[in-house]
Amino acid sequence: MDDIEAIAKVLPPFPKVVLQLLDLLRDEQSSFEVLARLVRNDPVLSGNILGLANRIRRLHAQSDLTDPFAAASLIGFNHVRRIVINTGMNRFIGGGVGSAFFFHHSFAVAITTQEVAVLCDVSPDEAYIAGILHDVGQLCFHVLDERAFQEAYEQSFVDGRLNEREAAIFGVDHCQIGEKLAQYWNLPEDVLSAIRTHHDETSATSKLQAAVCIGETLARALDIPVSPKNRVTKVNAPALELLGLKLDSPEMLDCFGRCHARFLQGVGHV
Repeated sequence: MDDIEAIAKVLPPFPKVVLQLLDLLRDEQSSFEVLARLVRNDPVLSGNILGLANRIRRLHAQSDLTDPFAAASLIGFNHVRRIVINTGMNRFIGGGVGSAFFFHHSFAVAITTQEVAVLCDVSPDEAYIAGILHDVGQLCFHVLDERAFQEAYEQSFVDGRLNEREAAIFGVDHCQIGEKLAQYWNLPEDVLSAIRTHHDETSATSKLQAAVCIGETLARALDIPVSPKNRVTKVNAPALELLGLKLDSPEMLDCFGRCHARFLQGVGHV
């Protein structure tokens, strides 16, 4: 599977805004100005941001806003960034490959990874992006042979052995080809590692990678989105240890509730 460039060219264009966010995460003011310009030039982004801001204003019996920049200022930098990421990724995934379930699963893992990151001194923004990209390799298989991949995917409902079936058909699994695709896009090394090892149950290479591993596990344990494929047989103990987490701790129980609530609230707005 060496011709990743040819596969990448068949996929819809990768959303540049995600790459910009990765570059600008450490400069909030600069990032906000970039996002504000993007929002003003994009009717879908403007509509989503105005919609959220005006729902807040109506709760206080205030008149609706019409200026996207004012709306963005009201809802805050983090909400704006999340809307931009979700909109960009939804367009990317929805461009003729993938499915609503694929995006909802990616969205769920983005949420769970971010909530874990907040507890563990990991950048919540990098965690969200790594989470939403963790299964991006599956899109390559839709390009290469959609029917064969779908059959392998459905067969894995029985035993969870999707990676083995992918490797038998394509020579690589979605984690490996996903890493190659992310490398082609020049994503950061931590994100590459998280994509490559998000199903790893035995090791932790960085806090970000560990957060994605645990985020993937939580999304399946919480059954978000609902799927017969959601099962947890083992938890990555080294990842928990590196992050300093215990699954039965009060903070993690609160985390479970937040993840579930955020997913249910968010699926109607992405």
